[in-house]
Amino acid sequence: MLLALFLIDAAAGLYLFLPLVGRRNAGVKFYRLILVVSGALVACASIARWDAMQAILIGLTVIVYFTLRYPKRLVFRIPAVLLGLAFLAEAVLSWRIATGCSWSWSIAGAFSSIALLGSVNLAMLLGHWYLVVRGMSIDPLKRLTIATLVSVVARTTVVAAALLVPGVLSAIAIRQGIFFWMRAGWGLIGPLALYPMVWGTVKIRSTMAATGILYVDVVAVVIGEVLGGWLAAISHVPV
Repeated sequence: MLLALFLIDAAAGLYLFLPLVGRRNAGVKFYRLILVVSGALVACASIARWDAMQAILIGLTVIVYFTLRYPKRLVFRIPAVLLGLAFLAEAVLSWRIATGCSWSWSIAGAFSSIALLGSVNLAMLLGHWYLVVRGMSIDPLKRLTIATLVSVVARTTVVAAALLVPGVLSAIAIRQGIFFWMRAGWGLIGPLALYPMVWGTVKIRSTMAATGILYVDVVAVVIGEVLGGWLAAISHVPV
């Protein structure tokens, strides 16, 4: 269940943050790459936990993939919007089922996790794309870098709010101390500490250096979110 939760959040984040890249900047091939990756993540999640929504996600992903060449037509726009809404719905449902959180906490946990996983992973993949598309504008990577900062602040805020729930602080920060502090250190403090370095390299258009730092960022966020999902299943709040 927790594996499916992580994979759905990652897939949703990659897709939902694509507008920050811009099709004209990265090209259709980059969009198709992200659709293939997100579709593969959903397929893997379906092995861990199957539901009908995942079949809808895969079907809509296929439709969006083949209609990318018609960006201004309804045949693309309608499935693209429906796919985004379906990702959000499935992420919230996965949080509810896997962690036992209330609907409000599931929404907060799903949205903040999607934002953090999506922004960091997409920024790292886009950093590689600069090796493929020479001369591409640095603006998409700048937008995603800023999005990583906003996302980690939002995720930290959700975790801090969850710790204020009576009994959660003692149950998680004390009884599960080593795992909680690993979660906080890697998944929250780590991205905040790395942000100035990523932003500094992006500003001087050193995309290779930025991508290398984003690799570390991705590892930190993945460790943090995996531990966060496990701790959320114990405490029933998105820590």
